[in-house]
Amino acid sequence: MLNMLHGLKDIHTVVSNKRKVGGVAEADSIQLSSGEVYQYPVFTNIDLSKGQYVSLSFIDEKGQNIMTHVNQIAVIKGLAHKLICQMDNIYVQRMLLSESIQYLQKLCEVNEGFVTHTFKKEALQIVRDISVKELKRCGVTLPFQVEEKLVHLSDRMHA
Repeated sequence: MLNMLHGLKDIHTVVSNKRKVGGVAEADSIQLSSGEVYQYPVFTNIDLSKGQYVSLSFIDEKGQNIMTHVNQIAVIKGLAHKLICQMDNIYVQRMLLSESIQYLQKLCEVNEGFVTHTFKKEALQIVRDISVKELKRCGVTLPFQVEEKLVHLSDRMHA
């Protein structure tokens, strides 16, 4: 898990900066005020109107795409920012893995012969998000060496 999220603002940040930060906003469960409970929702969109959060969209573990007004949310448990390879929602994980692999292949194709810093940084972000194991499983080769066990340390020091 990358970070615990604390609210709608954090969900909005992860969803709107997906390419930059990688991963998804996923929760253990969400309960609506009607009593419906959805397991492992992955948040896909959050709508703003005049600076106020209005609606929230998510996909549950069964693949249902659900949109609800923020006033209908009773409880969100275990909200976190996770990498694709860390997700509990297998349905969305498969979908995002497929999209990420396809994007990475196109990225490598477009940058063929040129390993620029920007390209390498973006490619490594995708690899970090999906895992080196998944990269090898799909048979994708990058035009540069990727270490099997990368350890990313936070840029900030915490006291």
